[in-house]
Amino acid sequence: MHINRRNWLKTAFLGSAALTLSPLEFFARDTPYFQDLIKENSTIRLCFNENPFGTSPKALEAMQKNLSASSMYDFRFADVLCEKIAGNNQVKKENILVSAGSSYLLELITKYVSIDKGHFIIPNPSFTIFEPIAEFLGMSKSVIPLTEKKKIDLERIKKSIQKDTKLIYICNPNNPTGDLLSRQEIETFIKSVPSQITILVDEAYIEFTNQKSLGDLVNQHKNLVVTRTFSKLYGFAGARLGYAIGNPEMIVNLKKLQSWSGAEISLVTMAGAISAMDDQEFINKVLDSNQKVKDFTISEFNKRGIKTIPSSANFVYFSLENYKDDYFKKLKDAKILGGKTYEESGKWTRISLGTMEEMRKYFNVIS
Repeated sequence: MHINRRNWLKTAFLGSAALTLSPLEFFARDTPYFQDLIKENSTIRLCFNENPFGTSPKALEAMQKNLSASSMYDFRFADVLCEKIAGNNQVKKENILVSAGSSYLLELITKYVSIDKGHFIIPNPSFTIFEPIAEFLGMSKSVIPLTEKKKIDLERIKKSIQKDTKLIYICNPNNPTGDLLSRQEIETFIKSVPSQITILVDEAYIEFTNQKSLGDLVNQHKNLVVTRTFSKLYGFAGARLGYAIGNPEMIVNLKKLQSWSGAEISLVTMAGAISAMDDQEFINKVLDSNQKVKDFTISEFNKRGIKTIPSSANFVYFSLENYKDDYFKKLKDAKILGGKTYEESGKWTRISLGTMEEMRKYFNVIS
């Protein structure tokens, strides 16, 4: 269906079901409520999947030390950052493209595959923030529901491939469900898909699992591109840093769509990220705390007879079908930002994991 510029802007800026994680989703439902709460320090934010445990102390120290150099272009950091990211992912620097957050990379890859228009396939619900852009650029789409177990339906996606399909998107672990497809499942799927179709695997939450990233497979499967972010585990949601892993030709082509690749990343952010990757103590603390809070959260839901599904991320997907009170009103009255309904059937919603103290307050509110 053709979407004119005005309608696209309305979709992009007023929020749609496709903008799964964007804060703009709240404007569509309750603008004054969101605007008021987001400005208050007392508001508990359980909707953005942020890192409630902060940012690496080593990263913050490096960022502070380099603030005074903010007037300069410092290309050394960009090279060191790419080399370090490449080494951590068992690839070469030529396989890496950094940007100010992984959402920008989803947009960039969408623009790349849409040069000759074509067709794309997405699961639903998932983190499809790029969907309005793809439609605006003239692409058609197929939206594939999750299975009954809330898993991305790879078989149904494969059956939806058309002659002009250019892109298949897989978020793993999936947002908003937290479900994890195994590495073997996805690799088998990639092998079964025509090589001219770009397969975009969004691994924003892969660090919260014990599963190895698919990034080391991009040279073997040249149609695979993996995106990752520093926003979650490393606590860089506001600092903005993400990266794509792809075969060198893919990376070169993506850079051709940028006037100055990587220039949108601040020197301060790059300096912090380099140090963040070495702060294993902080990383271990975040992973351990996240698991404890997640276990507590699922246990509390179970006590209340609220159905959940296993989560491999820093959020939990649950059903309000058996919840008798007005859940969202309770959150609003308590100044808690807690998401939306993603699936009307079963009234499925998501809650981001905060600190243990924040989650105790949350359960006191909804009890």
